[in-house]
Amino acid sequence: METRKSQGKLRLVLQPTLIKIYKIAGIVALGAILVGLLSFLIINVFYFFNHTWVRPVVITPTHQKVIDASTTLADARLRASQFETERLEVNAELAQIDRVVASVDKYLVDLGPMAESDAKGLKTIDAAMLRRQVDEAKLQREEAIGHRISLQQRAQHMALRINEQGQLVDQLAASPYLRAVGRKVVLVFIPYNNLPNVKVGTKLYGCSWGLTLCSRVGRIISLLDGEVQEMHPHDETLQRGVMAEIELSKSAAGGDKVLFAGGKPLWLL
Repeated sequence: METRKSQGKLRLVLQPTLIKIYKIAGIVALGAILVGLLSFLIINVFYFFNHTWVRPVVITPTHQKVIDASTTLADARLRASQFETERLEVNAELAQIDRVVASVDKYLVDLGPMAESDAKGLKTIDAAMLRRQVDEAKLQREEAIGHRISLQQRAQHMALRINEQGQLVDQLAASPYLRAVGRKVVLVFIPYNNLPNVKVGTKLYGCSWGLTLCSRVGRIISLLDGEVQEMHPHDETLQRGVMAEIELSKSAAGGDKVLFAGGKPLWLL
């Protein structure tokens, strides 16, 4: 009986404390829910109005862009080699034509006057054959000269094509995607809506905790040609835009989910 009385007294003593603990736990849970909802609302509103975010993309040797760039460069180099081979063939034909013309000229100088003198009477078969040979030599010379003109034009055209193809090869070889053939390269995706706020030299900022504790982590080096598609860093919707080459002062920022161009997302934080 005394034990029951003591237990009842203990419950009376502990009950206010337990009630306070339950209230505190409820307030903490409610506060956490409110903070979560508020954070969710703030982030959604922020990304709805913000047009400075860019998304880091790690390019590996197996990335499709790297494979495409390697294939395109190989094709361009093959084409340049084919142009060079064709130019050598044209030059060889021109050299052959020069030899033919020089040989025919020497032949005409040696036998032309003889054929002209014998042709006046054409008294012998030998004279007629000589005249025929001289006429054929002249015709061969005219054909060779005509062919040389077309080959010279072709050679000029080939020189232009080779120069253009060489420039194309140099441009393709400078692609940052090709740097990822042997190692990882970090680029950033810029959606079209944010592109007006990004240019060469724009500073990049990364945040350690949400949208706060931000610092400068790098800058934009160049904008790359060609449209790409990547996911939005917050709502995971598919976005259209372009890629940009960056220089990171903090290499760890390459693994961030999002960076911000031009300044901190919440200014002073």
